[in-house]
Amino acid sequence: MVRALAIGVTVALAGLVAAELPGAATASPGQDRIVHFRDTAGPFTNVWGACGAVETVTVTVHGTVFFDADGTWVRTLEHAAYDSVLTGPTGTSIPFDGHQNAEFTAAGITTLTGQGPNVRAPGRGLLYQDVGRLVFDVTVPFPGETLFASAKAVSFDAFDPDKLGAAICVAVG
Repeated sequence: MVRALAIGVTVALAGLVAAELPGAATASPGQDRIVHFRDTAGPFTNVWGACGAVETVTVTVHGTVFFDADGTWVRTLEHAAYDSVLTGPTGTSIPFDGHQNAEFTAAGITTLTGQGPNVRAPGRGLLYQDVGRLVFDVTVPFPGETLFASAKAVSFDAFDPDKLGAAICVAVG
């Protein structure tokens, strides 16, 4: 869910930046060929797992959009920070932060690098981990085609929300 939120937020922000430029996804020739942006959204509340753990998250994204000499979009580089806390029904809370860099290209290749959801419980250690590098092709139907996933990165087609929810419930339940 955090990764899906990340993709949704970063794609939406890239779309907003592009929409503000003439011709939607193009910049006029002679315009600046680099556009910088920063946005913060939230706090949002999500409910996780059978235990009903409540997540409160704020997302901050900053990035750079690159255009070629003709003003056509080439790629977007973004950094997203998810400042999040999970609170269980007993009042136990844990941090549930994520930090990812993303590269979106005109060819439809997206690369995510960094830390997605990691669940650590006091006295129990690491219960769930999603960290590393994930490269996927978004020119095919969602969730895209995974081109590369490092050893500890969870691809979209392998993501199991029940497994993540169960780890969260153990940590805060």
